Amino acid sequence: MQSHRFFLNIGWQEMQRYYRGQADRVVCRSTQGKVLHIHPRFFRPFLRSEGVRGWFTLTLAADGSLLSLERGA
Repeated sequence: MQSHRFFLNIGWQEMQRYYRGQADRVVCRSTQGKVLHIHPRFFRPFLRSEGVRGWFTLTLAADGSLLSLERGA
């Protein structure tokens, strides 16, 4: 199991590009320096009128599948 912490600041308009299928992955860098490619559907619960903003922790199983995505400090 691996955990990766990262910060996102994606505006509402840009998130709409993901949901319309114009972009298929959110790409970000974890605090450990690892580049993460995350499907935008996992951010839907965190989408607000200003977009998606904040610190997140992504937890992956040994096979790389997503176990959880949590927002918080």
